[in-house]
Amino acid sequence: MGFQRAPAMGFQRAPAAALSLALLAAAPVSAAASTAAAASAAGQDHPGAQPYRQVCGFCHGTAGGGDVAPALVPFGFDADYLLAVVREGYGQMPPISRRELDDDAVRQVAGYLELLTSPPAAAGTAAEAEEAPEAEEAAAEAEEAAPGAEATETGNAAAAGSAAAAVGAGQEGAAVGTGRYDGPRTPEGRPDLNGIWQTLNAASWDVRPHNAQDGVPAGLGVVEGGEIPYRPWAAAQQERNYANRLSDDPVRKCYLPGVPRITYMPFPFRILQTPDHVVVTYEFAHAVRIIYTDGSGHPLPNDFWMGDSRGHWDGDTLVVDTTHFNGLTWFDAAGNFHGDQLRVVERYTPITPYHVDYEATIEDPEVFTRPWTMRMPLYRRMEDRLQLLDYDCVDFILQALTAPEGGAR
Repeated sequence: MGFQRAPAMGFQRAPAAALSLALLAAAPVSAAASTAAAASAAGQDHPGAQPYRQVCGFCHGTAGGGDVAPALVPFGFDADYLLAVVREGYGQMPPISRRELDDDAVRQVAGYLELLTSPPAAAGTAAEAEEAPEAEEAAAEAEEAAPGAEATETGNAAAAGSAAAAVGAGQEGAAVGTGRYDGPRTPEGRPDLNGIWQTLNAASWDVRPHNAQDGVPAGLGVVEGGEIPYRPWAAAQQERNYANRLSDDPVRKCYLPGVPRITYMPFPFRILQTPDHVVVTYEFAHAVRIIYTDGSGHPLPNDFWMGDSRGHWDGDTLVVDTTHFNGLTWFDAAGNFHGDQLRVVERYTPITPYHVDYEATIEDPEVFTRPWTMRMPLYRRMEDRLQLLDYDCVDFILQALTAPEGGAR
């Protein structure tokens, strides 16, 4: 797509360059540091501790507590995703080569950070295991002394102790591990999604797993199962689209990207919530999307580049049903496409105040043999004075048409 490698922004690569997804994803350093401090002794024998100290600790601090780069604990990512971030780099962090940190070591580091994220729960489990025989003996003695009441009382006490241990494990760790959200809420009691968000993957170039090319970063893919279930004619059309992607991609012509592509393009977007709708404003092409959550249905048949979006809350998940597409957008720059019967059901599920689990289920019976799903995290941007800037592609096209050398495109 003619992308050029961005300059390194003056970042001096330390011999221990960081695992810096924390530029978008870290929890406040004070909370993370206290969690890491409580766990550091327990994790020293973990196989991921040594590679973390050698390559990551310089920037992200002892036991993931943060230093010149933000904290990595609490850790809410899987190892494969972390591996992709390490290899591709992000922001001021350059990619980390396999010579510095091989794939197995990255996975060990992920395990180490997971251990540091929830040490109280692990300790509680071990303590409960040690105390279980004593509790059973106490219950047996109570049953012998007075069958019935005392035994029941002892059992209730043991249950209460287990509940207390679970509470002591910490709500923050539980939220990361179980998906239960305990972060800020709106006056209506919904999760507060207000803020600027962005993805961190290569899905904008190709939603499927793909190797790196000139100007295209490699990606592990965001499609569940790795493959899109095209009908035979549609698979042939996708191949033609790919062959002509530099001229036929609608985004290169400055058309709106459609849903869900605009979510995972390499541009941030802002979410604003009200009691009866959610507004999403995007940096790309000043696009705006209104998701009505007032219970209203889709209007009479029409077609739009971004479709028509209607949402509702399913517990702490914002579910958005979008239809009425014009059938002219693509899912990525690799020619993956749909028709005008497209229906997209998105699920925004916050798992921490800094991360949203984003899922988009795709239906189009004319193009696909069955529904299929994409899934990825969204990260809350945390920089000071952050705002959406301008990416006005129409201006760039005009510059390319009028510039003597033909412009950057």
